[in-house]
Amino acid sequence: MWPGRHREWSACGSASATCQSAGTLGRHFGLAGPGLLGVGGGTGSPNPYPLQHSTPLAVMASPLKLEQDMQGKVDSFRARIAQEAEDLVSTFFPQKLSELDSRVQELRLQDLSRIRSVPAPESLIAPDTAGDGPNRDPPPLQTQPSIKVLALPSGEGQLLRSNQHLVELIERVKPEIELLREKCNTVRMWVQLLIPKVEDGNNFGVSIQEDTVDQLWTVESTAASYLRRFSTYYNTRAKLVSKIVKYPQVEDYRRTVAEVDENEYLSVRQILLHVRNQYATLHDVILKNIEKIKTPRSTNTDNLY
Repeated sequence: MWPGRHREWSACGSASATCQSAGTLGRHFGLAGPGLLGVGGGTGSPNPYPLQHSTPLAVMASPLKLEQDMQGKVDSFRARIAQEAEDLVSTFFPQKLSELDSRVQELRLQDLSRIRSVPAPESLIAPDTAGDGPNRDPPPLQTQPSIKVLALPSGEGQLLRSNQHLVELIERVKPEIELLREKCNTVRMWVQLLIPKVEDGNNFGVSIQEDTVDQLWTVESTAASYLRRFSTYYNTRAKLVSKIVKYPQVEDYRRTVAEVDENEYLSVRQILLHVRNQYATLHDVILKNIEKIKTPRSTNTDNLY
């Protein structure tokens, strides 16, 4: 017998055995045919769990498409935000910087003595009715001794007013804080819309955009905390004034109210300083990095290699 022919017969026998083994496995696991890949017929029972055809990768990776009118609205919004934000950075921020700087100069530290507004108790004369008991005969009216007591003016509808100097100052500063939050929100949205899709490499400009977004978000959060602290001041002062009403003879409560008012005046002045400084800082940082913010990835990076 020729060796070559023997090898051919051995190969055919091995292939036949392999096909039979595959058919056995297919019948064992409920797959049709002698092979698991569906090649050829087969005597096995039909597969109750046929193989599912996977979705082509080209279909899965297809980008989302918006309707033409919706895409037009989105593009219009992006263009409007971009125009408004650029006007804010180039024109509005410097104007507010100059305006708030003038207001800060008006709030001088020498004005602390003028903002004090503490409810002052009135001196009342009360008869000295101290005695041994209720049956004691009072002395004649003209010889009745008297003592001085302190009391706040009271009565139905009596209003203990707030410190009007601070109320007016707070009402002037609050709109400036709200305005800063609103304008920072617009600029932050503009920068976020300029951030390109995620890619490998050449992300230095993207990091500058992200740092700018973080800085704008920090300014917004700080401004929100400024607004919350005003209610804290009013609540603290109200509790102290209530103590003065209850204990008008205790001078320390009145001094505490004066200290709270002075501290609030200094705090409001400091808040106005911070708002002014934020306009200056944002204007400076954005202008210095405007090229990277608007074009985070250069188009000629391939020429560098």
